[in-house]
Amino acid sequence: MPGNCREALDVGCGDGTLARLLASRSGRVTGIDLSAEMVESARDQSKEVENVRFLEADFLEAGGRELPPGHYDLITMVAVAHHLGTERALARSAELLAPGGRLAVIGLAGPGSVVDLLHLAAAVPSVKLLSRRRGGSSAPAKMPVADPDTTFGEARETARRVLPGSRFRRRLLWRYTLLWEKPRDGRH
Repeated sequence: MPGNCREALDVGCGDGTLARLLASRSGRVTGIDLSAEMVESARDQSKEVENVRFLEADFLEAGGRELPPGHYDLITMVAVAHHLGTERALARSAELLAPGGRLAVIGLAGPGSVVDLLHLAAAVPSVKLLSRRRGGSSAPAKMPVADPDTTFGEARETARRVLPGSRFRRRLLWRYTLLWEKPRDGRH
Protein backbone atom coordinates (compact mmCIF):
# COMPACT_ATOMS: atom_id res chain seq x y z
CA MET A 1 0.00 0.00 0.00
CA PRO A 2 1.38 3.43 -0.85
CA GLY A 3 2.53 5.38 2.21
CA ASN A 4 0.19 8.32 1.65
CA CYS A 5 -2.83 6.62 0.12
CA ARG A 6 -5.55 9.19 -0.44
CA GLU A 7 -7.88 7.11 -2.63
CA ALA A 8 -8.16 3.33 -2.86
CA LEU A 9 -10.44 1.21 -5.03
CA ASP A 10 -11.40 -2.37 -4.19
CA VAL A 11 -12.72 -4.07 -7.32
CA GLY A 12 -15.19 -6.88 -6.73
CA CYS A 13 -15.50 -5.79 -3.11
CA GLY A 14 -17.86 -8.58 -2.10
CA ASP A 15 -18.99 -8.08 1.49
CA GLY A 16 -16.54 -5.19 1.97
CA THR A 17 -14.02 -6.94 4.20
CA LEU A 18 -10.95 -5.69 2.32
CA ALA A 19 -12.45 -2.23 1.74
CA ARG A 20 -12.96 -1.81 5.49
CA LEU A 21 -9.36 -2.86 6.13
CA LEU A 22 -8.10 -0.42 3.50
CA ALA A 23 -10.23 2.35 5.05
CA SER A 24 -8.13 2.16 8.21
CA ARG A 25 -5.03 3.04 6.14
CA SER A 26 -6.41 5.27 3.40
CA GLY A 27 -8.14 8.63 3.16
CA ARG A 28 -11.08 7.23 1.22
CA VAL A 29 -12.01 3.84 -0.21
CA THR A 30 -14.46 2.94 -2.93
CA GLY A 31 -15.66 -0.65 -3.19
CA ILE A 32 -17.27 -1.68 -6.47
CA ASP A 33 -19.16 -4.86 -7.27
CA LEU A 34 -21.67 -5.86 -9.92
CA SER A 35 -23.61 -8.03 -7.45
CA ALA A 36 -26.43 -6.12 -5.74
CA GLU A 37 -26.43 -8.69 -2.92
CA MET A 38 -22.72 -8.23 -2.25
CA VAL A 39 -22.97 -4.42 -2.27
CA GLU A 40 -25.93 -4.52 0.09
CA SER A 41 -24.00 -6.81 2.43
CA ALA A 42 -20.94 -4.52 2.26
CA ARG A 43 -23.02 -1.45 3.07
CA ASP A 44 -24.74 -3.22 5.98
CA GLN A 45 -21.44 -4.31 7.50
CA SER A 46 -19.71 -0.96 6.96
CA LYS A 47 -22.13 1.51 8.52
CA GLU A 48 -19.56 2.53 11.16
CA VAL A 49 -16.84 3.26 8.58
CA GLU A 50 -17.14 6.85 7.39
CA ASN A 51 -14.49 6.90 4.67
CA VAL A 52 -15.78 3.99 2.58
CA ARG A 53 -18.47 3.92 -0.08
CA PHE A 54 -19.82 1.08 -2.18
CA LEU A 55 -20.97 1.19 -5.78
CA GLU A 56 -23.14 -1.37 -7.52
CA ALA A 57 -21.67 -0.95 -10.99
CA ASP A 58 -19.67 -2.60 -13.75
CA PHE A 59 -15.98 -1.85 -13.16
CA LEU A 60 -15.25 -2.06 -16.89
CA GLU A 61 -18.04 0.32 -17.88
CA ALA A 62 -18.44 2.77 -14.97
CA GLY A 63 -18.06 6.38 -16.12
CA GLY A 64 -15.70 9.16 -15.08
CA ARG A 65 -17.83 10.54 -12.24
CA GLU A 66 -18.11 7.13 -10.59
CA LEU A 67 -14.53 6.04 -11.29
CA PRO A 68 -12.38 8.95 -12.49
CA PRO A 69 -9.38 8.05 -14.67
CA GLY A 70 -5.93 8.56 -13.15
CA HIS A 71 -7.43 9.01 -9.69
CA TYR A 72 -6.56 6.06 -7.45
CA ASP A 73 -3.40 5.58 -5.43
CA LEU A 74 -4.23 1.90 -4.89
CA ILE A 75 -6.44 -0.60 -6.71
CA THR A 76 -7.01 -4.08 -5.30
CA MET A 77 -8.64 -7.16 -6.83
CA VAL A 78 -9.01 -10.43 -4.99
CA ALA A 79 -10.22 -13.34 -7.15
CA VAL A 80 -11.96 -10.90 -9.50
CA ALA A 81 -9.91 -10.35 -12.68
CA HIS A 82 -11.02 -13.64 -14.23
CA HIS A 83 -14.70 -12.63 -13.78
CA LEU A 84 -14.06 -9.51 -15.87
CA GLY A 85 -11.60 -10.89 -18.38
CA THR A 86 -8.06 -10.65 -17.05
CA GLU A 87 -6.65 -8.51 -19.85
CA ARG A 88 -9.53 -6.00 -19.77
CA ALA A 89 -9.42 -5.82 -15.96
CA LEU A 90 -5.69 -5.06 -15.93
CA ALA A 91 -5.94 -2.47 -18.71
CA ARG A 92 -8.86 -0.72 -16.99
CA SER A 93 -6.91 -0.66 -13.71
CA ALA A 94 -3.97 1.01 -15.47
CA GLU A 95 -6.34 3.73 -16.76
CA LEU A 96 -7.75 4.42 -13.29
CA LEU A 97 -4.45 4.48 -11.37
CA ALA A 98 -2.78 7.79 -10.63
CA PRO A 99 0.88 8.13 -11.68
CA GLY A 100 2.87 6.25 -9.03
CA GLY A 101 -0.28 4.37 -7.98
CA ARG A 102 -0.17 0.66 -7.22
CA LEU A 103 -2.20 -2.31 -8.38
CA ALA A 104 -2.38 -5.43 -6.19
CA VAL A 105 -4.11 -8.49 -7.65
CA ILE A 106 -4.69 -11.93 -6.23
CA GLY A 107 -5.84 -13.76 -9.31
CA LEU A 108 -6.92 -17.21 -10.35
CA ALA A 109 -5.50 -19.14 -13.29
CA GLY A 110 -5.97 -22.63 -14.59
CA PRO A 111 -3.28 -25.17 -15.35
CA GLY A 112 -1.80 -24.99 -18.82
CA SER A 113 1.07 -27.43 -18.53
CA VAL A 114 2.24 -30.53 -16.72
CA VAL A 115 4.36 -28.30 -14.46
CA ASP A 116 1.20 -26.36 -13.49
CA LEU A 117 -0.57 -29.61 -12.65
CA LEU A 118 2.38 -30.74 -10.51
CA HIS A 119 2.34 -27.42 -8.60
CA LEU A 120 -1.38 -27.82 -7.97
CA ALA A 121 -1.05 -31.42 -6.81
CA ALA A 122 1.83 -30.57 -4.48
CA ALA A 123 -0.20 -27.79 -2.85
CA VAL A 124 -3.30 -29.86 -2.02
CA PRO A 125 -2.08 -31.23 1.36
CA SER A 126 -1.06 -27.76 2.57
CA VAL A 127 -4.36 -26.23 1.53
CA LYS A 128 -6.38 -28.98 3.20
CA LEU A 129 -4.46 -28.50 6.43
CA LEU A 130 -4.92 -24.70 6.34
CA SER A 131 -8.62 -25.10 5.59
CA ARG A 132 -9.11 -27.37 8.59
CA ARG A 133 -7.26 -24.96 10.88
CA ARG A 134 -9.45 -22.06 9.68
CA GLY A 135 -12.68 -24.02 9.98
CA GLY A 136 -13.43 -24.26 6.25
CA SER A 137 -14.07 -21.65 3.59
CA SER A 138 -14.12 -17.97 4.50
CA ALA A 139 -15.89 -16.84 1.32
CA PRO A 140 -19.03 -14.77 1.89
CA ALA A 141 -22.35 -16.47 1.20
CA LYS A 142 -23.75 -15.92 -2.30
CA MET A 143 -20.39 -14.72 -3.67
CA PRO A 144 -20.39 -15.19 -7.46
CA VAL A 145 -18.03 -17.89 -8.72
CA ALA A 146 -16.38 -18.24 -12.15
CA ASP A 147 -13.71 -20.48 -13.63
CA PRO A 148 -10.33 -18.89 -14.48
CA ASP A 149 -10.15 -17.35 -17.96
CA THR A 150 -6.39 -17.87 -18.40
CA THR A 151 -3.68 -20.36 -17.61
CA PHE A 152 -0.74 -19.31 -15.43
CA GLY A 153 1.42 -18.77 -18.50
CA GLU A 154 -1.26 -16.69 -20.23
CA ALA A 155 -1.86 -14.59 -17.11
CA ARG A 156 1.89 -13.94 -16.74
CA GLU A 157 2.22 -12.97 -20.41
CA THR A 158 -0.84 -10.70 -20.25
CA ALA A 159 0.59 -8.95 -17.21
CA ARG A 160 3.95 -8.42 -18.94
CA ARG A 161 2.27 -7.01 -22.04
CA VAL A 162 -0.40 -4.83 -20.39
CA LEU A 163 1.57 -3.79 -17.30
CA PRO A 164 5.29 -3.67 -18.20
CA GLY A 165 7.48 -4.16 -15.15
CA SER A 166 4.77 -5.93 -13.15
CA ARG A 167 5.74 -8.69 -10.73
CA PHE A 168 3.89 -11.98 -11.15
CA ARG A 169 4.20 -14.85 -8.69
CA ARG A 170 2.44 -18.21 -8.55
CA ARG A 171 0.83 -19.05 -5.20
CA LEU A 172 -0.89 -22.12 -3.74
CA LEU A 173 -3.32 -23.99 -5.95
CA TRP A 174 -4.68 -21.83 -8.77
CA ARG A 175 -3.74 -18.46 -7.26
CA TYR A 176 -1.17 -15.88 -8.28
CA THR A 177 -0.21 -12.41 -7.12
CA LEU A 178 0.41 -9.53 -9.46
CA LEU A 179 1.91 -6.25 -8.27
CA TRP A 180 2.44 -3.19 -10.44
CA GLU A 181 3.29 0.45 -9.91
CA LYS A 182 2.21 2.88 -12.62
CA PRO A 183 5.17 4.94 -13.81
CA ARG A 184 5.24 8.46 -12.44
CA ASP A 185 5.12 9.88 -15.96
CA GLY A 186 1.68 8.24 -16.31
CA ARG A 187 2.65 6.05 -19.30
CA HIS A 188 2.57 2.29 -19.30
